[in-house]
Amino acid sequence: MTTNKNKYNRSKELSRKLNDFISKLNLESENNFETLNQDQLIELKIALSDINNVLTLKTTIAFGNWLSDFFKFQKDEKEHLIKIINQTKPNTNGYDVEIDNNYKIIAEIKCIIPINNGDKYGAAQRNAILDDAIKLERGKRVISNTSEFIKIIGLIDLGEKTDNAINKLITPAKNIRTKQQIRIERHEIVKKLKVINSHTKSQNLNPEYIYLKKVKIKASR
Repeated sequence: MTTNKNKYNRSKELSRKLNDFISKLNLESENNFETLNQDQLIELKIALSDINNVLTLKTTIAFGNWLSDFFKFQKDEKEHLIKIINQTKPNTNGYDVEIDNNYKIIAEIKCIIPINNGDKYGAAQRNAILDDAIKLERGKRVISNTSEFIKIIGLIDLGEKTDNAINKLITPAKNIRTKQQIRIERHEIVKKLKVINSHTKSQNLNPEYIYLKKVKIKASR
């Protein structure tokens, strides 16, 4: 029998990995390019995936907190959602957020920084977001029919850069000429993207659309 004490906790696991890695590095030198040895560089390469997982987890938790407030979840519902997020391992099959009880909500979280720290998503970044939108609409094995679900993509909030990148993302391409099915599907899904802003009401969200919501990570106190 699995006890709560033995259950996987994503925050604790990633915190341990990141802190262990940082403690092993000697970053006192002004020229780390010269002083880092092969083993340290390999550890740094491995740690990058953990850093991405930390960023995704923190963004997903921030999204969960926003979602709970936006839909006015009860305290126990909010705590349960955050608990589930923390117990879900990276790359688990399914959506980053799945709620199927009093509410029907599915969401994917993307920690994508506009290309070259600019104000637009690169082609691969844009495709990754649109492919997630397609999966939200089509469903996955765990939830094969999403027709009744509110669908949201959470995007890490970098201020005006993210605003500009989103505006370009949701602008349909003109005179598209392609026979590739995936490119046609991406072009069509753009028409279903809508942005959640400060004026959006939860009761007005429609399962026919896929909503984009900026999410900012707040510092822990």
